[in-house]
Amino acid sequence: MNEIRTEKIGNRWVLYSSELLPEISEDYFSCASMEEKGLITGRADGRGETCFYRSGEKILALRHYLRGGLIAKLLTDHYFGLRLKSTRAWREWHLLYDMVEMSLPVPVPVAASVVKKGLFYQADLVTEFIESSRTLADILDSHQLEASVWAEIGQCIRKFHDQSVFHSDLNAKNILLDENQAIYLIDFDQCGFRAGDAWKQDNLSRLKRSFEKFKTKQEKFYFDEVCWSNLVAGYNKAL
Repeated sequence: MNEIRTEKIGNRWVLYSSELLPEISEDYFSCASMEEKGLITGRADGRGETCFYRSGEKILALRHYLRGGLIAKLLTDHYFGLRLKSTRAWREWHLLYDMVEMSLPVPVPVAASVVKKGLFYQADLVTEFIESSRTLADILDSHQLEASVWAEIGQCIRKFHDQSVFHSDLNAKNILLDENQAIYLIDFDQCGFRAGDAWKQDNLSRLKRSFEKFKTKQEKFYFDEVCWSNLVAGYNKAL
């Protein structure tokens, strides 16, 4: 029977699924430890230090939370907070858990870690790795997508909106496609449920701006107004 458990190891608090992680070790939250064991299978770029490692028959993704913006120069990976339930890792783990229960296409949460250091904490999140997947940004850097795939991306986003899930950083790097063209959303740090409908169009507009930003920065990026129209058509079709 699956249980959601909370355990303390030294000054580290761990939230985890007993079904996915039968036992707890601090090594699970250290890319360096996993590298020493020869279990690392890859790494990812972006805010936060992310590595992928083998755990039994599964590959897990470990992300260390890092700050962005000017404050990152002072507090690279330290966040203010005294209550576990308010920490970024705890909130993201529970949000992912709820979305999996809703059958939304997101990574399955395995464990969250919070290390207390006075008034501050450091955090990590472990999820199941979505195998044979690439970010939408990486895909569009190399080739075009068919109109039907753009429509499916729109339908996928609509599923989240219909469940009142607000993704605060909806962009081309946080959308994954696997080898079967199944679509997932990732990176739900600082996201959550939001009432009403007014925010949904702004969420889509943010996504469009991310496409346009990639297009200005890269020599070839296969996105245009036709692609966007197909995405919007798929989003609206999900009504």
